[in-house]
Order: sequence, then C-alpha cells, then structure tokens
Amino acid sequence: MSLPLRGPRPADLEQVFDLIVIGGGITGVGVAREAAARGLRTLLVERNDLGSGTSAATTKYIHGGIRYLEQYDVKVVRESLRERRILALSAPHLVRQTQFIMPAWRWSKPSSNLIGAGVALYDFLSYDRNRNAPPSLRIPHPRWIKKNQLLQQVPWLDTNELQGGWAYHDTLNVHPERLLLAYAKSAADDGAVILTYTNVTGFITREDGNHLVVDGVTATDRIGGLNYRLRAKVVVNAAGPWIDKVLTPLGRPMGVGVNRSKGVHILTRPLGGPGRVDSAVFARAKSGRHVIVSPWMGGSFIGPTDTPIDDSSSTVVADASDVGSIIDTVNSTMNGTEQPLTVNDVVSTTVGLRPLIRRDGDNNTYSASRRHELYHHVDQGVANLWSIGGGKWTTARITGEQMVEALLRNELLGVPTKQFRSDRAATSTTFAWAQDAEPFLAGVVNAAAAIGLDSATGEHLGRLYGADYSSIIGLVGAQPSLAQRITTEHGCLDIMAQVVFAVTHEGARTLAAVIDRRLVLGTLGPVSRATIGAIADVAGPLWGWDAARCRNESDEEFAGRTSLEQIWRPVGVR
Repeated sequence: MSLPLRGPRPADLEQVFDLIVIGGGITGVGVAREAAARGLRTLLVERNDLGSGTSAATTKYIHGGIRYLEQYDVKVVRESLRERRILALSAPHLVRQTQFIMPAWRWSKPSSNLIGAGVALYDFLSYDRNRNAPPSLRIPHPRWIKKNQLLQQVPWLDTNELQGGWAYHDTLNVHPERLLLAYAKSAADDGAVILTYTNVTGFITREDGNHLVVDGVTATDRIGGLNYRLRAKVVVNAAGPWIDKVLTPLGRPMGVGVNRSKGVHILTRPLGGPGRVDSAVFARAKSGRHVIVSPWMGGSFIGPTDTPIDDSSSTVVADASDVGSIIDTVNSTMNGTEQPLTVNDVVSTTVGLRPLIRRDGDNNTYSASRRHELYHHVDQGVANLWSIGGGKWTTARITGEQMVEALLRNELLGVPTKQFRSDRAATSTTFAWAQDAEPFLAGVVNAAAAIGLDSATGEHLGRLYGADYSSIIGLVGAQPSLAQRITTEHGCLDIMAQVVFAVTHEGARTLAAVIDRRLVLGTLGPVSRATIGAIADVAGPLWGWDAARCRNESDEEFAGRTSLEQIWRPVGVR
C-alpha cells in the first residue's frame, strides 16, 4: 500500500501503456483507479503533487449541491447524492455526517417556504442515502428548527427577523488530501504508475490520413530533470482548470472551453465560541452572497468565494479582497452581541480553481453547471485523445467509471480487463467497506497505547491512515523518538513517524507535499521556520539531502509560505 519513494523504475516507463492520464487531482486519480483496478496498464502524470491544486482547496464536503437546485440542475444533484453515499461507504474513517442549517429570515430570498421546498426535494433525490450504510453514516430526514432552538445551536446568528432554519445533512470530507491519497494508493496497488512533479510538455503524434494520431506524451521531471517520451494507446486529459492549456501544443481548436473560478476559504476562530457550534451553516447575506461556515479542527472554516479568473492568469492566490469579501458576508449574518470577524481572526487561507464548462457567451461562474463532460477529440481530427471538462469532487468516481467505459468502447475495445465494481469497493487503506469507524478507531487507540501514544494521537492516526496505521506504529516501535509531536502549534497531533511514512510510502517529494498533503499540520495555520526545519531534518536524508540542503530548503519553504500570507494579510496585522 505505497507510492514509490523515488518514482517508478525506468523500465516501467518504456512500456506502451493502455492509457496515460494527465492530472493528479481527484478526477485524474479517479480515472487511474478505475482503469488500474480493471487491469489496464495505467500511467498518471501530475505536474505538481497529487491533489495540490483544486482538489485540496474544497469546502471539505462530499455533497449533493443543494444550491444547484436554484439552477434546476436536478440531474447533477441526483448524481452527486448517489455518489455522496458511495464515497462515504468506501472510506468511513475519513468522513463524518454533518448537520447543515439554512437559516431563514423574513427578508430571505428565496423565502423560507421555497428553502423548505428545496430541502424537501433534496431529501427526495437522496432516497437511497442509507442503503448499506452503518448507523454512524445514516442520514436522517430534514426538519424545521424554530428560532429559539436555532439560536441555541448557532448563537452567532442575527436575530432580527429570524424565523428559524431548515436542517439537513451532508458528508464532511474531513481531510480531502488524505482521501484523494487513499484513492491514488489504491490505483498504485493495482499496478498504476504515478509520476508527480512531472510536466507534460507536448504530444507524440503522427499523421494518418485526415487525422493527427496521438501515441503518447513528452514530459519533464521538474525535480530530477529527466525528459520522458511516454507512449500509450490513448491519452486522457484530466488537468482540471487547465485542460485547454494542455491541448495548446496541438496547435488547433479542440472544442474545449473552460471558465476558471477562484474559490477561497478562510480558517478563523470558532464563531460562537469554542465547541459551541457543531453544525455547518449556510449563511446567505442580504446582498445575495453566501458562504458555508463549518466547524473544523477547533475553528470555523468559511467560504468559498466565486471569482472568475482571466485566462491569462498563471498563478492563483488569495488576496485581501477575497478575505474581506468572506468576512463581510459572514459579519452581515451575525448578531450585534457577537464580536465581528476581522482579518486578525483569520488563521489561514486556501485557494483553488474550479474547472467549469464554458458555454458560448456565458461567463457566469456562480450559475454554471457543475456537471462533467467527456470530450472525444476525434471529432476535431485528433485520434486517441480525450479530455474531461467540469465535474466536482463528489462525482469523481462516476466520472472515472464513465471515462473508462468510453475508452473500452473505443480505443481500448478488445483489451482484456478484470471485473471491478468501484461503487462497492473500499480504498486500499480502508479498514472495511460500509462499516462503522468507531470500533476500528478504538482498536487503533489500544494499539497506540501499547507503545506509549496517547488516545488522541491514536485516533488521529486511525482517521488519517485507516489500515495503514500499523505501519506508523511499527515505525515508532522500531524508533521511539518518532513518537515525538512535530509541533505544539495549532494543537496539531501529527508525530514524526508520519514524516518518515510520507516519504517512504506516500510518494512525498517536497516539504510542501509532506506538510500540506500528508500531514494535517499545513492545513491548520502558519508553520514556523523551526517546525519546517525539524521536518526537513527527518525527511531530507530520505531524499538524499545533506544538512546544508535541509537548511536551504527549509528557508525557501518558510519564505514562500510567508510571502503568500502577506498577500492577503496587511503588513503588521497578526
């Protein structure tokens, strides 16, 4: 159950693959997992780290998208609600059912009655939500909460003209980075070859009559500097917001249009006070803007924004206007006794791009459909090439299934495959499909206690690693110093053994990959230079770094993180 420490062997890359997948976000990983599990020779190429872009910058929910009902996108909502259940059953240790509340004021648009009708339709469309679900993953019917009861649950809400609220449930994706990694490891366990920090620079092509035939891609390892010519029967472009950019080297119109929408979230002090609010709140202001306010890791995780991004943008960052917009929206829904949020209350930000399908003349990213679309580029005179447009985290599994089915009807027709039901399959790290996590976690706590780890750390390891927890405990047993907490910052429970495991078993190739997407640490707030250095001292030698390089890489990582924070946080404000 591991990704290779130093990448695949050169011989692994000399074969002709059945398919090459470009993009290591949840869509590309979903395709790779589906293909590899069916016995197809699969190569995934990602220009950065797995899940380092859009897939790591979510609102942290596997959800049906109740607000999409406002755009009458019933098909997307139904598909998402079905997939919400399937994803939860595949990794029970990484999800949690969470109550959502949609407050209704007299001025609300839509009105409380229309909100109620939408919630009822949402419930109806999730008619199979509890199929095969154990007690902890079962979802109740929605209900109306009266004003006084609502204020007990969410004391920070504006009381003026408040009528009450509608309560329903969606599924918290506790650590999206870890769930994506679990799917990537599943693909690797089934034989997929995964190249990270490898940039696709072009396509291997030949002329065949009126068609340009794609036989693979050229790529460059951004860390090792190696250049590759990677061959396959078919290439799937799953680069998310950048699918059109990937196609640019072909030098012809490819029929793909993308609207890129920047989504920013902020992590703040807990609204209403520590531990007082355990429900997510759909906070819609009089301006029409809305954000989700979710309890997460002791704070409030709030967002997203929805800002169209110009096609020329190469890098996307959270800026002061993004943070200010979220703060203003939340503050306008709070009562006068609650201390308003300011930038001083913001611990950290996340930012990502949504890849939305562009329709002629329509650049409205808020109302754009979240559905996915498969583009077969033979229609543009290019054979053996597909692109995946649109989509969302929740529907990545079905997107992967539909993509592989399409390949097996076309370029991979007749290629031998194995039976695989991804709708009933756990990830390679899941302790069991469709089972309650609590008994498993209790066992992990006991196993951790046997080597001196406290119960909080034990549960932490069980939730993050599932069945792989035993490898972390094994590392501590062999080297007790690895039981040391990485830091006391932000109440972080990560231990040094996780750093070793990130490098040796989870394909981490940079400090950012370890800190932000293998550990929880990087998602909790700023990371000090001392902490980065401590991580580098453990991870660096595994990558072949000497002491000087560990220092230099730590300095660069800290400087980069500090400069990004300074973009959204005014100088002198802490």
